[in-house]
Amino acid sequence: MLGQPLRALIFLLLVYQNDGYVTYRRAKSQKQNIRSYPDEASKDINICTLEQKNTINLFCYCDEPTFQLATMADCWTFNNGEPREASIWREFKSQTNLTKLTFNVRGSTAQTLSFVPTEALAQLPELRTLEIVYAHIKTVHSHAFANLSRLQDLALGRNQIETLSRESIAHLDDLRVVTLGDNYINFINNDVFAGLPVLRKLYMDRNNISYIAEGAFEQLNKLEELDLSENLLTGSLSRYVFLGLMSLKRLDMRANRLERIGPEAFAELVSLEELVLEDNTIRSIDGKGFSGLPNLVRLTIAANRLKMLDDRTFHHLEKLRFLDMRYNNLQTLTYATVEPVMDRFPNMTVYIHLQAGNVFECDCNLLWMKRVAADTSNEQLSRELMDAKCSINDTDGPAAATGRQTAVSGGGPDKVGSRRDDNKLDGGGSDTDDRKETGGYGSKGGDRKTVDVDGGEEHGGRLPPPLDESQMVSVTDLDENTCPGKEQAVVDGTPDAAQNSDRVLWESKSAAAAPGPSVAFALLLMPLPWATAVLFRRRP
Repeated sequence: MLGQPLRALIFLLLVYQNDGYVTYRRAKSQKQNIRSYPDEASKDINICTLEQKNTINLFCYCDEPTFQLATMADCWTFNNGEPREASIWREFKSQTNLTKLTFNVRGSTAQTLSFVPTEALAQLPELRTLEIVYAHIKTVHSHAFANLSRLQDLALGRNQIETLSRESIAHLDDLRVVTLGDNYINFINNDVFAGLPVLRKLYMDRNNISYIAEGAFEQLNKLEELDLSENLLTGSLSRYVFLGLMSLKRLDMRANRLERIGPEAFAELVSLEELVLEDNTIRSIDGKGFSGLPNLVRLTIAANRLKMLDDRTFHHLEKLRFLDMRYNNLQTLTYATVEPVMDRFPNMTVYIHLQAGNVFECDCNLLWMKRVAADTSNEQLSRELMDAKCSINDTDGPAAATGRQTAVSGGGPDKVGSRRDDNKLDGGGSDTDDRKETGGYGSKGGDRKTVDVDGGEEHGGRLPPPLDESQMVSVTDLDENTCPGKEQAVVDGTPDAAQNSDRVLWESKSAAAAPGPSVAFALLLMPLPWATAVLFRRRP
């Protein structure tokens, strides 16, 4: 009779001492949304041993768990995470010697980690590397990384950041690399980046950036690499967007929606060595579009919608050694256009890619390809020109035959997936309406969508090239006695009959300056005053 009541009493005592029951009472004693851990107030909490704390939705693995001895920590937030006001963030003072810290998210709700844990970062004066991935951060607030005077590498990629507040990434004297790729950033105002005297690399690829204020990068005087690829930048470029970037060496604007390169668009980038503009919708490049780039070595304008190039396009690019013009709508290419690049072939290795994805119209403008293919010692160029083809019909067909020409306005079909649709960017949100319109370029937003090469909507990604092989001939088969049309120099996208033809430009390099034999004989028969008048084109 007494055995069963005794066993029940023992069970109750065990339950009372059970950690789960204590945990339950601890949780009930806390205020809603604020975790104060009153039963731990009498002793310090080591963030490297949080597995012992059952009520904390944060776990950190450290290279050395002892107080103040860890230098690296990988932390995970899970369930609903810890609120911004939780005291656990202040407990990072238990490892003030951390130099590398990573926050990972393992929760399934938007509350798991929806903010930059500034309270925790303020306890880490030695931090050099900070990475936060897969969080649900919408806004990076002003001075979010204050007191991290030794921070060198800041990685905030693969979060859900939409807005960078004023001076959100600022006053970090040793910061060298910032990664903001694969987020939902809509615009860049001119007060985001400040006090970053040694920043070298800034990656903002795979966002929804449609607007950049003039002078947005003006204080980044030491920046060497800027990646703005796979965004929503549209319209024409303005040189004032790049104010202050006098040290920039590489600019990547691939897979946007740029339509035109205006005069001196990159003139502020005097140190630029590589410029990537492929996979846009560029239809025209001003004759001075690349002026002011004396150090440019690599230029990629492939996969756009260019039909012709101004004869001045590549002038003054004295160091250009790599040029990619494939997969455009190029119908012609004059020797005057490529002459500045050709002049460098004897002295250095130069690569030009132009034949793939371009269907030229057969005319005398292309005769230089045949001559250069036969004369050059550059095997790559010779193969490129030997493979070039042109169309013998007189229709506008070649303009539509774009080979690999992109069918996506602003990038490939992989950029139009559910992730961008989920963002529901329509250009009319409050954040977008509040942006500063002091200049720059770009529209105020708009969902990504696929379009065909003529601007119509399409769902199939890249379009197949509608080539009629029966109408195609090799450029090297052209005969200068039978090629259709007259060679005319192209200025501002229009043939200029007043200028010398390409044929004259080509032959002038090898022709003698003296008059021909028949002309010389005729001059000998003339009286001296008349002969002088003929030679110098003036009346006797």
